[in-house]
Amino acid sequence: MSAFERVAERDTLVKALGMLRSRWLIVLSVALATVAVAVAHYERAAKSYVATASVAFQSGTLSDSALQVSSGGSSEPQREADTEVLIAHSAEVAEGVRRQLSTQDSVSTLLDQVKVEAAPNANILEISASTGDPRYSARLANLFAAQYIAFRASSELAGIESAQNKLEQQIAGLPAGSTERAALQQSLQRLSELRAVAGGGANIIGRATAPGSPSGTKLSTTVIVGLLLGLGIAFSIVFLLESLDRRVKSIEEFEREYKLPALVGVPQPALRARRAEERSDLLEPYRILRSALDFAAVTRRIDTLLVTSAVSGEGKTTVAVDLAHVEALAGRRVVLMELDLRRPTFAAHFRLDPDNGLTTALTRNAPLSELLVEPFDDLPNLSVLPAGRLPHNPSELLGSPRIEEIVLELLEPEGLVIIDAPPLNPVADAQVLLNNHAIHAAIIVGRIDKTTRDEVRRARAIIDRHVVEPVGLVVTGLRDAARYGYEGYTTADPKNDRSIGTPVRPRESSRRSLSS
Repeated sequence: MSAFERVAERDTLVKALGMLRSRWLIVLSVALATVAVAVAHYERAAKSYVATASVAFQSGTLSDSALQVSSGGSSEPQREADTEVLIAHSAEVAEGVRRQLSTQDSVSTLLDQVKVEAAPNANILEISASTGDPRYSARLANLFAAQYIAFRASSELAGIESAQNKLEQQIAGLPAGSTERAALQQSLQRLSELRAVAGGGANIIGRATAPGSPSGTKLSTTVIVGLLLGLGIAFSIVFLLESLDRRVKSIEEFEREYKLPALVGVPQPALRARRAEERSDLLEPYRILRSALDFAAVTRRIDTLLVTSAVSGEGKTTVAVDLAHVEALAGRRVVLMELDLRRPTFAAHFRLDPDNGLTTALTRNAPLSELLVEPFDDLPNLSVLPAGRLPHNPSELLGSPRIEEIVLELLEPEGLVIIDAPPLNPVADAQVLLNNHAIHAAIIVGRIDKTTRDEVRRARAIIDRHVVEPVGLVVTGLRDAARYGYEGYTTADPKNDRSIGTPVRPRESSRRSLSS
């Protein structure tokens, strides 16, 4: 197996395990439900107790033996054994059993409760009775064995009597003292002697005893079979749901669909807190993102950064807010702009007045300095420009030249402007911003188990039609954070980002000289 095949096999296994881990509740529920149904069926099912009696039989008849005549039956032992099975399971034998039991059950009912089989390579009949009472099963099997022997004895007596009658008729027609008459009289004498041992050609060699436990499947076997069946059903359901589920499940799948590198993955806990200050100890992924952006800034300018996503609910605003927080903690002058003029959410992250903001500057020509808010007292280098009151024409406002002027006005030397934009697919607002020359780069936010592959492909097609080139992806909602190395690390006090001293960032000229 080649290295590529081993990697592909490992990835397939990892994907299958991840799929089962994400839907473990379905697997557990279906498996337990199936086991419960199997156990309930086992408990409700009528218990059957099987008792078996063994009877040995001989070939031929006593009359044939007495007369020293070969019946020819020994040449066909299987046929003879089948005949004995039919006799033991006949209505005549069952009627005799019914009379002995003094039961109201019909002959057919008794025959249904009894099974007769011939042992292979032996003249032995196995008579098995199956009922709900272990003692009754043993008694029924023994009675069938006894009645079978009695039926054989009765048949043999009838055969002996018939042979005697024929011999007596033949003797009567022969002269006295003849040799033939004497031979027939000897045969008649032997038949008379055999009447006393009629029925001795069949004997019970193993009496049936009451079984201690019901026959059939045991409870432990039922549980195991139910569990295996439940797991099979559960796995089928899981794989069916996965085949119908179009949601993106991993960072690697986001990279394949967007054709962009993932800069960082954000664990699910980092998205739960609403207020920005409540997430101060969950900023480590954004420090990784900051480092990735610094590396990308060596070859391209990233002083104005747009943050968007394919659809709403993927965590783009949280990413923009926390990235701005981290950049400010590192000593950079940061302005965070809210350009989502349809569903602004900065008010949920910061304590600010949602009525004043960008739209105030656009409609009333208010100075930006009066609209900027500093959300953290200990971070004067972080300013926030909220959206303000919602306009009726957001796409037209975002496409106006004034937006470009505002972005450039907010951008300071060695500073950074982070723009929280609307999602790409539902509205045209973000698409308008992707053609704004004041915006240098973009990052795309995707959320695991939220965004579908179709939504990602539509967003990728939109990106391909516009000017601003994305730097990479930020994947949110990681539930298996340990896989990406976050588990086990705790973030230090965010104030410590500045406790040793603010790192000196290279000027733009220095970046260009490095790239050249």
